[in-house]
Amino acid sequence: MIDIPDQPLAAKILDGAVAGDRVPQQFLLFGPPGTGKRATALSVAGALIGVPAGADIRAHLDLSVVRASGAQILIDDLDDALRDLAARPVVGRCRVVIIEGAERLRLVAADRILKPLEEPPPGSRVILVTDRPDDVLATIRSRCLPVPFRSPGWRVIADRLIAAGLAPAEAESRARTEGPMALAGDPFWRSMRVVGVELGLNILGGDRAGADVVADAQHRMETAAAAHPSDELVELRRAAAELEGKRGGRTAAKKAEDQQKRERRRMVSDGWHTVLTGAAGVVADGLAVAVGAGGAVRHRDRRDAIVAAGAPAELCIRALEEIEMTRADLVLNPTVDLAVEALLVRIAQARRGERHPLRAAGRLRW
Repeated sequence: MIDIPDQPLAAKILDGAVAGDRVPQQFLLFGPPGTGKRATALSVAGALIGVPAGADIRAHLDLSVVRASGAQILIDDLDDALRDLAARPVVGRCRVVIIEGAERLRLVAADRILKPLEEPPPGSRVILVTDRPDDVLATIRSRCLPVPFRSPGWRVIADRLIAAGLAPAEAESRARTEGPMALAGDPFWRSMRVVGVELGLNILGGDRAGADVVADAQHRMETAAAAHPSDELVELRRAAAELEGKRGGRTAAKKAEDQQKRERRRMVSDGWHTVLTGAAGVVADGLAVAVGAGGAVRHRDRRDAIVAAGAPAELCIRALEEIEMTRADLVLNPTVDLAVEALLVRIAQARRGERHPLRAAGRLRW
């Protein structure tokens, strides 16, 4: 039985699928960030391969995990995993590939994954994971067993935070503002959330120039990315240090360097998504204050600053629309800091009363 806290529907679907005589060869795990999809994907992979429950499967010879090297998953990110998928299992019952961020499969890389999804090699399974199922190509979604993950609600999240030792007031505040991610304990995500809250306050108050705000956010993002390397990068650095000055040392060092670059690109891209989400939450609170619904403010620790900003409802609405369009633009892989700077310029124009038509999301002007 696969244990998935607070996800009874996903647990029921996966238990039935894995225990049946005909196990599906493709799964799509989708739902909000922080709901346990990635941990579940590893648990499902372990059950399929035949690893004892609770064992660490991340380094298993029959498991490959694919992540984007930047804003999109490229052919280079996929090739090794798909080559392994086509081979016979090494020690387990089957080969499994987990593709994290399946919404980032675009164009050539998406075409590359379609063949093993349509005609899976014998003894293989593919598990796709995404926070944004609507952005996953329909040709990919239609070939997978959908496994939905739901947000458990802020009261359930608050109760779990309190059980972990957090004060009730702080637990409620974090549950309301962060949702399931409050349970994830991701230090990079949390630091980016703080940057997003500060960006939202600046949007409401217009206190700093957009270029300064973006430059500061980008610096903090890169610093945070460097401070939180993945377990894989730590292991590659350790191996490179052991081989320094020996045969294979340069190759090991190059692997560690390439992994560091890939992680930086991915974390900065993910970081801006988190920053914009956090900013949108603060602006939404500004809208609640502007229309006289101050009791609905979620960022209660920033309530005084939100009220003091005094942003009019019209500006808040326009800012939310612009933020959502910029978030949609990120799938086009622009220079992200310039895209956010352009967002702040448009909001500043709206603050001055300038009117310009909204453009369709996903169509950059430059």
